[in-house]
Amino acid sequence: MYRKTTKKRLLLFAAPAWAVGLACLLSGCIALPGQEPFGETTYSAEQAQAVYEKISADMEQREFKDQSGYSIQILPFILSEDVNDFEYDVYKTEEYTVCDADGPGEDYLWHKGRLYCSYYDNDHITYRDMAWEDLGFDAYAAECWSIARQLLERDDPELTYKYIPMSSQPYLLKAAYPDIELLDGREIRFAELYFYMDEDGSYDGFGLSWQEDRRHNVSISYFSYEDSTSLQAERSIWSFGYDAGLTDEGVPALSDQSEDRERCQAVISGMDFDALAERSEYREDLCVPPMTP
Repeated sequence: MYRKTTKKRLLLFAAPAWAVGLACLLSGCIALPGQEPFGETTYSAEQAQAVYEKISADMEQREFKDQSGYSIQILPFILSEDVNDFEYDVYKTEEYTVCDADGPGEDYLWHKGRLYCSYYDNDHITYRDMAWEDLGFDAYAAECWSIARQLLERDDPELTYKYIPMSSQPYLLKAAYPDIELLDGREIRFAELYFYMDEDGSYDGFGLSWQEDRRHNVSISYFSYEDSTSLQAERSIWSFGYDAGLTDEGVPALSDQSEDRERCQAVISGMDFDALAERSEYREDLCVPPMTP
């Protein structure tokens, strides 16, 4: 039996307008004249340029292979019920290599040499044996990494450098670029790079987004911290395994998962994916939906 977990939506209760306004003012989401919301600070163009040059020099030394994972989202240029959007999360650490993909009515998981697919409208699960390289995600993410490198070589970005106190990494540098033609001849529009940094200027990853051919919007985030990446990989396996009935334990809170690594790893290792394959349908043509519509 496949039990699909659902995402609960928050319910907003009505409140007097003056009470909402006062709450927003006290919390900082409404700015007084001369101030920015939430206590944010925007730095000068000169400061933004200095940070950008430092990051550009640092990125020249970084390699795609050093990243522990990435998250890809592809949305159609015009959202409607007739078009599909997909999200792909890839985690690569010493503990796990996992791909978790979600599309309309389908949930995919690549784990230990097999690709699984569950369907929201019934209890059906399909699978196939598949090598990691055959998924094609690393090749696509490496191509996106090349786009980031090409953008950082340009000298015409519009830079924004901000301090955001409510963020875990409170400094944000965003670089927006004019329409460009890539080395392979493709044209992209509205390209942006963004880096969240600590007080010392260090960052554990970055994001890239653009629009291509007026067909779809692409965003990809790279991250390099193995500890947090392993936790997210574990959660993907756990969620799929729970929905497929491989464990009765629901996915724990992230804090509990971080504090009790041994127990959580035991739950993951105790999931019998071989048994899941035996009671699922084998499909030789099963594949994750393509990353380009």
